[in-house]
Amino acid sequence: MPENTVQYMPECKRDESIPGICKLHLPSARQSENIYSLYRQDGGWAWAVLLSSMISHIILMGITFSFGVYFIVLKEYFNATAMQTLWIGCINTGLVLGGGPIAAITLNKFGCRPSIIVGGLLAALGFLLSYFVTNTYQLMLTYGLVTGLGFGLVYTPCVVMVSNYFNKWRYLATAIACTGEGLGFVIFPIIFNLEIEHYGWRGSMIVNAGIVLNLVVCGFVMKPCQTDRAIVKMDLIDASLLKDFWMFLFAFSMIFWNIGTIVFHFIVSDYLIENNIETGKAIYFLTIMGVANMIGHPFAGLTVLLPSLPHANKWIYVTSVLIYGTGTLLFVLDTTYEWYIFLGIVVSRTKSKVPVP
Repeated sequence: MPENTVQYMPECKRDESIPGICKLHLPSARQSENIYSLYRQDGGWAWAVLLSSMISHIILMGITFSFGVYFIVLKEYFNATAMQTLWIGCINTGLVLGGGPIAAITLNKFGCRPSIIVGGLLAALGFLLSYFVTNTYQLMLTYGLVTGLGFGLVYTPCVVMVSNYFNKWRYLATAIACTGEGLGFVIFPIIFNLEIEHYGWRGSMIVNAGIVLNLVVCGFVMKPCQTDRAIVKMDLIDASLLKDFWMFLFAFSMIFWNIGTIVFHFIVSDYLIENNIETGKAIYFLTIMGVANMIGHPFAGLTVLLPSLPHANKWIYVTSVLIYGTGTLLFVLDTTYEWYIFLGIVVSRTKSKVPVP
């Protein structure tokens, strides 16, 4: 073992005075200082982890939230209803964002790196199987279930690794990593449209499988640190936090926030087409929203620079939800492309301003 490697595994013990919280008990103050300097350095290998996390967000969130392009094509190809087609993307997204408990199992058992690698392979497999489907129900299993589960195994570890490697600038680093989400919104609608034009939607699934395999590479970059398991390992389900009324209200709000934003991204292009907007412009509309989202994300992490402003995150979140909900309602007031672009920029900017916890 190299001389500069810390040879002590911190012990995680439950703090009975604070429900749901694990405290790290290190053998000595010196060992604690060594671990802090190696892994809470806000620099060095932390930048590689941050870049890897950002690329992972570009791929998995860009693909997930650009499903609106496939929504238009698949609905027409299979002569399916909007509800049937929407379920394909909803199952996928539900597992990406709601697969936390499953990801927690792999994190506790194996760590972040294996979880990301396995998730990338599983997501690629789902795309490969999607090439052979003959109806929307099979796509719900391949793209929805298999790929969604793979993305879910990647999403949580990417956020955890950034949190582990950054201390002072953790909020800002997480916001920068999540900027990949907006960049994915920008490029993947264009990529999907080009793939479908040149290879058909089935051929595009093979190309997407190759793109998703880059998550495996990102997983290898996620160098494990000895504090990983101690920080992550805790009860998979701890409902004690929900006894706090405000925490319960926030969790309840986040459920509806995600439902509203996800469905909007899936159907907005189809909505524009039904209002006599050209298909190319309707798809390009997703890219415009992605640009606005990408620009807004870093500002969500700047609340770390406002220590004197109490509850800054809370007020930004409440304001963002209010503006986003109002903006989506205003879509029905006009049918011009310029009006849609204006509202798309407004709602995307407010979505990206929701602070990371």
